[in-house]
Amino acid sequence: MTAPGRRRRGRVVLAATSVAAMAAVGVGLALHGIGVGRGGPAQGASDSVLAGEVGRRYGGLKRLLFPGQPEISVADWLARPKDRPAVLVDVREPHERRVSMLPGAIAKDDFERNSARYRSWLVVPYCTIGLRSGLYTRELRGRGFEVRNLAGSALAWAHAGLPFEAQGKATRRVHVFNADWNLLPRGYEPVVTKAPPASGP
Repeated sequence: MTAPGRRRRGRVVLAATSVAAMAAVGVGLALHGIGVGRGGPAQGASDSVLAGEVGRRYGGLKRLLFPGQPEISVADWLARPKDRPAVLVDVREPHERRVSMLPGAIAKDDFERNSARYRSWLVVPYCTIGLRSGLYTRELRGRGFEVRNLAGSALAWAHAGLPFEAQGKATRRVHVFNADWNLLPRGYEPVVTKAPPASGP
């Protein structure tokens, strides 16, 4: 099998794994203490409670679905040495990225098209909370990249009080995958749009 063929097969396997992971999120994760929907925080919860829920859910997802994968916090990303090239990679679906992205991030498709350029870079994938990006982190490690999953991903970015970007302008509108994952703090606008099935938050 050619290298492009192997990559396509790898993406199919990753997508299937992500679909299975999403099913687990919807059905079985509550059994492991990862509340979703009615098991999550009450409506009107304080920002500190919501931030704690982001950490709790992300930690549970990592423990169950991608244990041992390296990660980086939002604070550590911001404080990283600037003499080392690094890139944020948004692994979400196009309809999510259209709402907003982290400033300076590139789409996963763009990264894949130019992956050779980033061989010596620190690669930091992100999604809504870190599930899809955690699985992608595992894939990239297998391909020899230096990679760290952004812990808590877009939700953690919002809880750090940081802006997002849409068409080159700052925004506080954020796609939250679906209502069960709306753990945004006050001052941010959650967006949920219908689209073809995706792989998970």
